[in-house]
Amino acid sequence: MLKIVCTRREFLCISVLSTVLYPMLPAGLSLTGEKAVAKGGRYPVTVEVLYEGYQSEMSASRRYRQYCRRALSDEFPNIAYTFAALAVSEEIHANNYSKILNDLGTFIQKEKPAISISNTKENLKDAAHREMEKITKTYPGFIKRLSVESYDKAIVNCMYSLKSHRQHEKEIRLIAKYAGVFFGAVSHKIEKKKLDFHVCKICGSTVDVRPDMPCEICNYPLSYYEKIPRPTNS
Repeated sequence: MLKIVCTRREFLCISVLSTVLYPMLPAGLSLTGEKAVAKGGRYPVTVEVLYEGYQSEMSASRRYRQYCRRALSDEFPNIAYTFAALAVSEEIHANNYSKILNDLGTFIQKEKPAISISNTKENLKDAAHREMEKITKTYPGFIKRLSVESYDKAIVNCMYSLKSHRQHEKEIRLIAKYAGVFFGAVSHKIEKKKLDFHVCKICGSTVDVRPDMPCEICNYPLSYYEKIPRPTNS
């Protein structure tokens, strides 16, 4: 498990992927299709970013739950368990954004876009690539945009999400690289692991062994970890 320790200033400086700040939007922000509207025009850029984050993480949670079911049917119980834990983590991120949007007086129209499901080999490759996209582009971009308005709660929660995605960056990179031709070896290695997933209900930190210390990301006590039950076909 990769432990990430970064200061807020370091996170706010993650700007190598973007050289131009997103412009301030006019008062009474309206997103695509009027799915989210900030009443009174407060923190329009923050609202836009959090809305994008909410939709992205909720979609990811739904996707991972479906990947989990397919992995069970393909007889990869540990891969299914991994997807189940990731689904919980992503939903925590989404709910954190939803709470902040609600604080800002923002209406959200929840969507359920169609999700393409393949076999477990292709689903694992897809998940690894999506995770790397969030680590290298999506969240650094979000944090860059949020720095325009410096709404602390939004920045902190995006940092939580980025850190939780980066916890297993080394493993994600290896899966993305070798889950093609070498899928058999990759899946065999995952299935041999003794996994016991726990997810922090505050920040979405996901660990694959029973934790014995406060959350390494948000520093909340052990009592905030949720043990993820193994999924079944029933």
